[in-house]
Amino acid sequence: MGGEQEEVNMSLTWKDGLATVFVGAAAVLYLLWVRGTAVGGLSTARVLAVAIFALGLGACYTAKSHMEAVYGAGGRARPPLLYVVLVSVLGAVMLVAGIVALVGGADGALATLILAMLALWALATIRHATSPATPKAIGTTY
Repeated sequence: MGGEQEEVNMSLTWKDGLATVFVGAAAVLYLLWVRGTAVGGLSTARVLAVAIFALGLGACYTAKSHMEAVYGAGGRARPPLLYVVLVSVLGAVMLVAGIVALVGGADGALATLILAMLALWALATIRHATSPATPKAIGTTY
């Protein structure tokens, strides 16, 4: 029937696991860099910023469908406004910090980049694991 709804639980998926791998790899690279260990030529803040940006982009892409839900794409219900604002601000902070780290090679910007990435990952993972069921329309045939 066209008006039927199916309850779908938002829970952790393999995509969340893959995002965790990307973010974890970025964190490990950063920690190794802080300790003075160059991994695969990642010896400067600029080069490390590129690697962290790439890993962050990979993590972000794995959550594409969740991001569509956050911003209400396709008529989906949005999460609370506070969550949307918080992840938007953190995303902007991450972008600016990454650009500053990339252009200026600033250590503080690199630290801000990785901390913002970890915060976004934590918020998204917690939200995915604890969100109540949301309605998903069942396709209809005519």
